[in-house]
Amino acid sequence: GHRVSVWDLLHSQYIPEENRRELLELYEAGELTLEQVKTVVTTIVTKAAAARAEQTSPVGGPEAEPTSTEAEPTPLHGD
Repeated sequence: GHRVSVWDLLHSQYIPEENRRELLELYEAGELTLEQVKTVVTTIVTKAAAARAEQTSPVGGPEAEPTSTEAEPTPLHGD
């Protein structure tokens, strides 16, 4: 949601080392423009962030996992 430089994204955890080297080599060789590098980096980061969000969100929402009170009912002591 916030603006980050292409350089920071390129050196972030989202871009594997080999991809980073390849992008920089292609850019330095003049085979990719800065706009193309931005597009590739943005695409990689967007896909990685979406995959990470999918892995961390519980399947079926918060109701999918029972709470401790549902799993272990408290015995009644009213006799």
